[in-house]
Amino acid sequence: MTDPFGIGSGVWPGLAKVAEEAGELLQVVGKLVATGGHPAHYDGSDLRDRLVEECGDLLAAIGYLTAANGIEAEVADRAARKRELFQDWHRREVERRGG
Repeated sequence: MTDPFGIGSGVWPGLAKVAEEAGELLQVVGKLVATGGHPAHYDGSDLRDRLVEECGDLLAAIGYLTAANGIEAEVADRAARKRELFQDWHRREVERRGG
């Protein structure tokens, strides 16, 4: 029997993998916040490299989830609109700071 929400599940396949990968990304983000953004971690790892890896893993998991559940186009449309909003926020913040 396949685990509920796992890759091969009949119910929301890939949902568990998204949760796992999101948690791993949050761990790296927490470490970057704790170091004030410096990529050198006390365990000797490079947090920038780990951030790249975990972002990629999460994007892959989201890509699988959306494709396997037939929501790829809807999610892509939402993501494009949201990214435009984030870029607008960034532009406004840069202008506010005078940069």
